Amino acid sequence: MQYLIQFTAGTGDLLRAALVHQFGGLEVRYRDDSAMIIESSVDPEDVAAIPFIKNAFVVIAETERRSSVDKGIAQFGRIAGNADFRKIPGKIDKFRVVVHIDGSLVPIDPRARATLERAVAGRTGARLEPRGMCQEYWVVGRQGLDRLVFCARLAKARRPDAAKGAVSPELSAMLVAASGPGPRDVFLDPFGGSGSFVAARLEQPVGQVWYSDLDLERHRKVFPRQLTANKRMVRLLAEDALTLPSIGDGSVDVIVTDPPWGEFETMDMPFEEFARAVGRSFARVLHPARGRFVVLVNRRNAQILRDALRAAGLPPNAAHEILVNGHPATVLVGGRAGR
Repeated sequence: MQYLIQFTAGTGDLLRAALVHQFGGLEVRYRDDSAMIIESSVDPEDVAAIPFIKNAFVVIAETERRSSVDKGIAQFGRIAGNADFRKIPGKIDKFRVVVHIDGSLVPIDPRARATLERAVAGRTGARLEPRGMCQEYWVVGRQGLDRLVFCARLAKARRPDAAKGAVSPELSAMLVAASGPGPRDVFLDPFGGSGSFVAARLEQPVGQVWYSDLDLERHRKVFPRQLTANKRMVRLLAEDALTLPSIGDGSVDVIVTDPPWGEFETMDMPFEEFARAVGRSFARVLHPARGRFVVLVNRRNAQILRDALRAAGLPPNAAHEILVNGHPATVLVGGRAGR
């Protein structure tokens, strides 16, 4: 089965690695900076539940991208009359058609639209609903893709909005997935902030989750419910990430965190000194054999932090350049022996 997946710009490598970790093999048929088409045997319900994607679609049909989008729409009207709509989960009683070309919604010829809408109604038995909640069928064109795809949007569970300035739930979930999560992990975010990484980790089986931030009491006011609902699994600390006195040597399996970038906040020391202290702290608390980390840092300081982690015996084995709220950032992934 083919899926079109939309994701945070620049995170394609992270996304693919996370998908392979979660579901096994897949084939990438097309990819650009914020979307890919994959071939996978994964069920649509499981794809819809992936927390680190923005939108997911089941591809129903494809056609050559012509000079006129209206011609492609008309072609889909003919193809859809024989297309297989059964792979879309759930009961479909209302629908609408959306045309999204090169990143924007576009108007199309009313006759071509009507032809496609009649074909969808005939195959599904659903009625057209121009507004309100209903099943959406999208015609999608992407720059660099030589064809248009007709697909059904998969419904995603409603996710809480991120706190102001926090990493988005989708990116948080993706960085957690990049850490190779295991069901018995002891997980730590030593720069916990609003708790987005801890909340994302609690969505999967885990041994224990530790949050630490010197500003714990201020951040507690905006915590997701997961952080306070399970006091046996979640441990909240108000400790300096550079020392973490309550955390024993080698007791943490994985760290996923977003330390201060030295860009938007005042720091008590030069970033080079801060990065060395981070490396020493991580090296002390991470397990000597299986310890691993995923760190989000501004791109300007990424090499400084990379060198500091390597000097501490935690060599990053991958660096992914992304944008976070429009700001250039780098994701460093690695651990003991570069794992």
